[in-house]
Amino acid sequence: MTSPDKTLDHRLHSAFEWILERLPSRVGERVREATGGRFGIGSQVVVGLGGGVLLTVTAIFLCLVLMSYLNGRQSEVAETHMPALVGAFDVAQRSAELVRTTPRLLAATNPVQLDSARLEAAHTDVSLRAAVDQVMRAQAGEGASAVVGASVVPLVDSMVDIVDRIRESVGSRMGHRARLEQLEERLSTLTLEIQQLLEQEIDDQEFFMYTGLRELTDSPAPVSRRTTITELDHHGGLLNFKAYQNEVTALIAQAMTENDPEVLLTNRERIETALSKGYGALDKMRPRVRANLELLVAELEDLYKAPDGVFESRRGELAEDARAEGLAARNQQTTAELVARVEGLVGGAEESAQDAAQRSSALVQMGVWFLLVVTAFTIAMAYVAWKFFGERMLVRMGALSRATRRMSKGDLEVQVQLEGNDELTDMAGALEVFRQHAVEVQRLNLVEKLAAEVQEKNSKLEDTLENLRRTQQQVVNQEKLASLGALTAGIAHEIRNPLNFVNNFAALSSELIEELREELDGENGDGDGEIDREFIEELLDDLDTNVVKVNEHGMRANRIVEGMLAHSRDEAGRVESVDINVMVQEYAKLAYHGIRGTDSSFNVDMIYELDSGAGELEGIARDLSRVFLNIVTNACHATAARRRDEDDSYFPSVTVRTEGRGHHVCVTVRDNGTGMPDDVVSRIFDPFFTTKSGTEGTGLGLSISHEIIQEHGGEIEVETEPGEFTEFRITLPRKHYAAAAAPS
Repeated sequence: MTSPDKTLDHRLHSAFEWILERLPSRVGERVREATGGRFGIGSQVVVGLGGGVLLTVTAIFLCLVLMSYLNGRQSEVAETHMPALVGAFDVAQRSAELVRTTPRLLAATNPVQLDSARLEAAHTDVSLRAAVDQVMRAQAGEGASAVVGASVVPLVDSMVDIVDRIRESVGSRMGHRARLEQLEERLSTLTLEIQQLLEQEIDDQEFFMYTGLRELTDSPAPVSRRTTITELDHHGGLLNFKAYQNEVTALIAQAMTENDPEVLLTNRERIETALSKGYGALDKMRPRVRANLELLVAELEDLYKAPDGVFESRRGELAEDARAEGLAARNQQTTAELVARVEGLVGGAEESAQDAAQRSSALVQMGVWFLLVVTAFTIAMAYVAWKFFGERMLVRMGALSRATRRMSKGDLEVQVQLEGNDELTDMAGALEVFRQHAVEVQRLNLVEKLAAEVQEKNSKLEDTLENLRRTQQQVVNQEKLASLGALTAGIAHEIRNPLNFVNNFAALSSELIEELREELDGENGDGDGEIDREFIEELLDDLDTNVVKVNEHGMRANRIVEGMLAHSRDEAGRVESVDINVMVQEYAKLAYHGIRGTDSSFNVDMIYELDSGAGELEGIARDLSRVFLNIVTNACHATAARRRDEDDSYFPSVTVRTEGRGHHVCVTVRDNGTGMPDDVVSRIFDPFFTTKSGTEGTGLGLSISHEIIQEHGGEIEVETEPGEFTEFRITLPRKHYAAAAAPS
């Protein structure tokens, strides 16, 4: 039985041959040459696309005819009314932007803000003038609307002029304010100098009047000499001058913030009066003191009265404020008139645009219906083409795809159907050839052979990886042992101190207990005496203090031991709260005493500058302690190396500093050792890089320290100068990333 697909293919091929026979011979030969003499997929696609293109070109031609008609109707709206409407709205918007510029100018507090507001005003002015020109060009033949547009230009010019004058006024006011701020700083400094001089002289005079001594090594002067008119006048002049000087300073400070010009003039008269009284008080003082104070008072008077002094600067600032307010009021009036004219301009443009839009609405509706009809016809033709060509083609391609997937899964017994006379038939034939070749390749068992080779290479790679892992662990353990060795000598010294304290306080407590027993035994022995409760309370208080001290130093020894144990463990540390000052100081001391334990001639001045605000941070205490121990140890080694190369004038020192910076803490270790050249600095954090000779270092200390700081979310930086110093700066966040990421 013949399938429908084969019957359809035969009919299509027969129809194709019938068409070729009736074409002109030359055209028929070219078509036969291009198609291979069959109505294949390529020919079907060409016919389908050609029909679609022909249909599309026809629809486009009809649309162009309609659109040319619509274009004639819409040109009036697009070229006349819409530009006028858009320009009118643009004029309204730019006018509002220009109005908003004035408050920004008045509110500017620095030149940057002032220039920014002025540039915005200039940009808005250009845009506004361009919008007005656009409206005037669009309404050139519309009489009243064009007149309204032209009347906006003078108002825009007036507003721009007012904005420029406001900017100049605000800029001048800022200059006066900047000068007042400088004068305020100078007034504070000058006032402090006068007060310090006065306080010193008053104290010296009162000391002489009560003791008769000018200097501690002098013999006391008699009372009659202490209370002479000269001494009393000098003392009184100092006190009076202090009062007048305080009054002058307060009045000058008041003048810097005075907002009433009349009160500012009154303030000036009061200052001149106080200065006059101050000069009068100077006449009663001794010449040396009077000369020093006269210079300071003259500078204070010049600070207030100079052309660029406090009075003139503040008066100029108030004048510029008044001028700016006047200009702002004038700008409001101009703004109201501009808004009224712009509203009329927008209203006229809207009416013209609405009228033109209503005239073209009918044409647009007709065009929509035409496009709907053309679209429906195109969809119908596309559906017919799909049912005739596409659906049948997809069925054959689906069968070919299923056969290909089954073959890719190893089913080489699948049957590939060969039917038709087109490109899909050619692909099915090629797939059948591939299936036969695959069956032959499967017989050769190449897959098993390749698998064996891959397994052998994987085994070699695993062995190499295991060797590398063991080598890395050995190097890390060596670095830990080196760090632990540096700790051992320091631990011996550090733990001896708290133990000595414990022994001493324990012995002292025994003596206090013996005294307490003697006191109690004395009472019980004769039966007539009374217990000295106050003495017993003192003994008990001392015992209580000793017990607290014993506990404190015992806990300190325990912390040292726990720190050493944590430092030597291999398991991963846990995040905990760390007092950075305590940790840095403890491990700096351990580093110092560790070197002392191996080299008794070593000595360095350890300087601690610990910020009380450094506080605590979250981190892995074991890892952070290893970082601080390593860096301080390197600093001590650098000073020791420089000491060996220089004479006795060199004093080695290591400075350890902490600083709290909000959400971060900074730890700085600075030594005055040998320093490092640039080629060494660029490599100090590289693994296995070391400048120490022999087996003194593994080259992993700074590399591991750098990795620990990065794991804590921090940074480590180095600054150095060969032969002068080296400084490491470690910045750590207070919140550890592991704790921050943990669920609450």
